Amino acid sequence: NVVLYVLDDDAESSCQALAQSRGFPKFCLRGYQRTALQKYEVVLAYLLLGRDVFWFDFDSIWLKNPVPVLEDILGDRRPFPADPALADAMGIPRASQADVLTAVDVDSVNNAMNAFFWVRSTEETREWLVFLLNWVFHRPYAHDQLAFATLLGIGPLVDEDPLPVPPTWAPLDPHVFANAARFAGLGFWGPHEDMVLFHFFDGWNSNQPDEVEYFATPIYRGMNLFE
Repeated sequence: NVVLYVLDDDAESSCQALAQSRGFPKFCLRGYQRTALQKYEVVLAYLLLGRDVFWFDFDSIWLKNPVPVLEDILGDRRPFPADPALADAMGIPRASQADVLTAVDVDSVNNAMNAFFWVRSTEETREWLVFLLNWVFHRPYAHDQLAFATLLGIGPLVDEDPLPVPPTWAPLDPHVFANAARFAGLGFWGPHEDMVLFHFFDGWNSNQPDEVEYFATPIYRGMNLFE
């Protein structure tokens, strides 16, 4: 069950042509406004239908079907960190106990990112996303990445308004669900054969073009990342 969220006529036409050529059921969802709220609105809509949701940004590519891997993770058959004693010492819950699984930096287990994340459909997560939407709406100056991390209980408060108790969340293995090395702390060093998803970070990236250029150009210039 894959839904492709498209934001203009060309993208919608391409999506529909792909669906028709492959015999897929209708899976193109059209959006008409480009705001930081839309990612969370789409996720919330499917959570309200009782569906667990795995969101991934468009600058990501699947290298394998993520569903069986997520099922293994949620069944605690692919723990991260692999050492349960280390996970306990760092306060990382078992994935089976988590309602949110999210990307993290390669050198971190708690620097959550919203380029790709999984959410279990529960009353708690639905209320959490409604609060997140409201939080972003009243703070249009705040990056949606900041909102996501803040509402997961990471980092200091940005103002005096209280926040709800965050849902239980756990990190995705950054060597399996990997990010391009565009900023300090990103990248991966596991075997590429193990990767399930790769996120290119192809965008404005928190309005840090100089830092993007510093990390991206020396590493990826002249490379075909699909070979």
